[in-house]
Order: sequence, then structure tokens, then C-alpha cells
Amino acid sequence: MNIASLIRPPAARPLAPAPRRLQLVRVQATVFVQGTMGAMKDGVKAFRHMCDVLTGSYAHLRN
Repeated sequence: MNIASLIRPPAARPLAPAPRRLQLVRVQATVFVQGTMGAMKDGVKAFRHMCDVLTGSYAHLRN
């Protein structure tokens, strides 16, 4: 054990959140939301395409 640590206890670290960590969480959330929205759009496009194939209508006529 270090004698200096007994004489002067270590100073308490501030409990404020690190800005880098908060920024990283925001970036991760944004990427997650963009990926989710992209997958949902692809699912809708695939559903519409299959409906067009099964019903014999054409996707290029849809606005």
C-alpha cells in the first residue's frame, strides 16, 4: 500500500456525463432510426411489388 494515498485521499471525480459519450449515443440512435426507416420503406416497396405481381397490375402506373 502506498503511504501517500493514506495521507492524501484521491479527489472525487465529477459525475457529469462525458460529452463524447452523449454525442456517441446520439449518433448511434440516429443510425438506428435511419436503418429502421430504410427497412420499413423496403418492406412497403416489396409488399406493393408482390401485390402488383399477384394482381396483374403494373407498378409504373402507380403515382
